[in-house]
Amino acid sequence: MTFETIKSSIGEYIRTVTNRRTRETRTIQGEFLRSVQEVQIANFLYLNSIDYEYEKPYPFAIGGARKQYTPDFYIEQGENNCYIEHFGITQSHRSYVYSPRDLAKYIRGINYKKRLHQRYNTPLITTWASYNDGRHLIEHLEEELRQRGFILVPREDEEVYRKLVDSGKDKYIVKFILFMLEFIEKYKTNGYTASGFEVLRSKTDNVRNRLFIDVAREVYDYYQDRLKQKNEIDFADMINDAEKLLGEMEDAHVKLTYKYIIIDEFQDIARQRFNLTKRLADITGAKVVAVGDDWQSIYAFAGSDISLFTRFLELMGAGRELQITHTYRNSQELIDIAGGFIQKNQAQIRKRLISPKRLDNPIIIHTYDDSVKPAVRRSAAVVEVIGKIIEEYGMKSNILLIGRYGFDRYVLLNSGEFTELPKNRLRCKAYPKADITYMTAHSSKGLGFDNVVIMNMVESKYGFPSQIEKDPIMKLVTYEDKSIPFAEERRLFYVALTRTKNRVYIVAPLNRPSRFLVELIKEYNLQCDPDLNQQIVESFSYRCPVCNFPLKYEFNKNYGLHLYMCTNEPEVCDFMTNDRVAKGDIFKCPRCADGYMIVKKRKKDNGRFYGCTNYSESGNGCNNMKPLE
Repeated sequence: MTFETIKSSIGEYIRTVTNRRTRETRTIQGEFLRSVQEVQIANFLYLNSIDYEYEKPYPFAIGGARKQYTPDFYIEQGENNCYIEHFGITQSHRSYVYSPRDLAKYIRGINYKKRLHQRYNTPLITTWASYNDGRHLIEHLEEELRQRGFILVPREDEEVYRKLVDSGKDKYIVKFILFMLEFIEKYKTNGYTASGFEVLRSKTDNVRNRLFIDVAREVYDYYQDRLKQKNEIDFADMINDAEKLLGEMEDAHVKLTYKYIIIDEFQDIARQRFNLTKRLADITGAKVVAVGDDWQSIYAFAGSDISLFTRFLELMGAGRELQITHTYRNSQELIDIAGGFIQKNQAQIRKRLISPKRLDNPIIIHTYDDSVKPAVRRSAAVVEVIGKIIEEYGMKSNILLIGRYGFDRYVLLNSGEFTELPKNRLRCKAYPKADITYMTAHSSKGLGFDNVVIMNMVESKYGFPSQIEKDPIMKLVTYEDKSIPFAEERRLFYVALTRTKNRVYIVAPLNRPSRFLVELIKEYNLQCDPDLNQQIVESFSYRCPVCNFPLKYEFNKNYGLHLYMCTNEPEVCDFMTNDRVAKGDIFKCPRCADGYMIVKKRKKDNGRFYGCTNYSESGNGCNNMKPLE
């Protein structure tokens, strides 16, 4: 497969991208924007050689404004420049999404922004979710741009291609290769053959996804040809070809004499293996005995599909469900909490586990201050917990440290408190004879230890639950359980909780505790640090206190801060805060030109107040302070 071969098909996508609705919020340049329509605008500008900056701060100071004004796009071409504001309602100011009250507020925001640009004589183009004449917003945008003197110059296909795949750097080529290998593996694990690419193509009209699918088709054909030339077969094809062979045997009336098909860990079965099982059962009349636990289905990333387990009787046609309800590892008190937690997902199979063991306070929460050097503080907290375990259970108790990712182990090693030993074991400097093992939650499945420490209960992208978004391309070939938010992460946390024979110790940050931990404390009245409990009681559960929309936590380049920001339209609600507990909506400092009042904590008592971002201990900055309302 040559570059020219790939290049020849790219023009089709470049020419049609402006007329297609993308289903993702990622632009050709790799930015993640607020909405699909904003992505369409950004891609159109890029494809026509108009430089833009997303949410660039407005250069004029606006008296009385509580927030920094950031129009959606600032565009320039030579000396010509303009702002673009996209509004998510119709041109006639209607909406099926917003209540009359919110819509009226939205319209007031629109009118205010228009007056602002008129006052400062800054050119403004407005676009709408839909227009009275029925034409697409991109057609209107193109007309507006031409009327304002912008020249639309389509970029060369090769330039767009290189932007899409970032092939200019070797490290991205390596990542692309690894990504392609993972995609092909999952593609075949789902039972797809050569004709499957058209099926995937029909599921998306996103230019990036379709380009990748066509490239993947070339790679797949090349790979299959190489296997054939070498007279080889890979594992995925062994399963897929076996199912085809069964079909041929059925057509030839070949009789097979299997009576039972017994499958362990059925909750992790992939589509292709289910297809093989079903075909074999249909041909032979054999009974399928599937053993598994849907509460522990945690391998969707490897191709498993939990619905094949939870819908087993429906898919197989008939059968009986027998439940194993007794457990001998965990105490009844722990399994009641863990079982209640997992069954918040109504799609999980309902059951109650029974244990002969009893243990008060099976979950111990140990907090640390994550406001300064959180990694160091976390490691120190883990050492303190190990000391508590040894004090209660003695040096012979084996201890499992569970992290969400493999790199959580390096947090411990880099702290200087731990050194690495063979076979995932660690030596603690303070307790060198302690029997300590580190594992991720995934790798700990099926194992049991005397006591368990879960050490990454942080509310963040790499915390627990993990909030990393799967690439849209990989979603085409993996099952995503949407029965409840973070459905698989919930099951993974259940696995982590139930690895212990005695207690689970959760190491938690005071300022950014995991939503899973917050839920446990609220639902089961778990004992914890009074400061943490107060924050949880006062918290607004990761929703905006103004409009109840979800909050997103990310770095905002305009403020230079990590902020909790409302995901509602900014014209309706522009709430943002740097402190999830105090609920303090940040606003412009009334005393200085470019400062903002954010929530700060007093050192002596952790009390909160508003303070200017331009504060300086030398006294030369803006030391404006204000009590929190």
